[in-house]
Amino acid sequence: MTKYLLSDHYSFIAYTVLSVIGIGITATSSVASHYYWLFMVLLFGTGAVARQYYQLENDAAEQKTQSINTALHWLGGLVAAIIVNAFLSSGRIFVEETGLITLLVLALTVYLDGLKTGWRNRVSGIFLALTAVSAAYFDSYVWQLIALASAFIAYSFYKKD
Repeated sequence: MTKYLLSDHYSFIAYTVLSVIGIGITATSSVASHYYWLFMVLLFGTGAVARQYYQLENDAAEQKTQSINTALHWLGGLVAAIIVNAFLSSGRIFVEETGLITLLVLALTVYLDGLKTGWRNRVSGIFLALTAVSAAYFDSYVWQLIALASAFIAYSFYKKD
């Protein structure tokens, strides 16, 4: 059951739904968004390690190696996000920018994880990067990104492996 729920398809849907929630938070409160995106780095990383662990349940040596590699990859993203928050604490950047930079760190980490795990994570990373760019440059972007997320989820159901 756990292996089924941690499949690439359902992880992609969860990532997309959490990203859409983050879009709403970023659009309404750029001050609080950096906490949300920092938490998402932790949550996405935990999900990626758990998914990697359960996908290789029959090969203990490979399971350990791949889980450690995935954990180190996500630990790098978490350290980068913590450094962004340290810059905020020291006054180097403003609170409004911290959420966008943390979102960009999350987007890059998810995208790079997708180079190993498949197209769904690459699409999630690109979607998160589009969210960061849209929040930085456009006033009205929420409904367009929700429509794009819906299209991605529909395509994932169509290409369900």
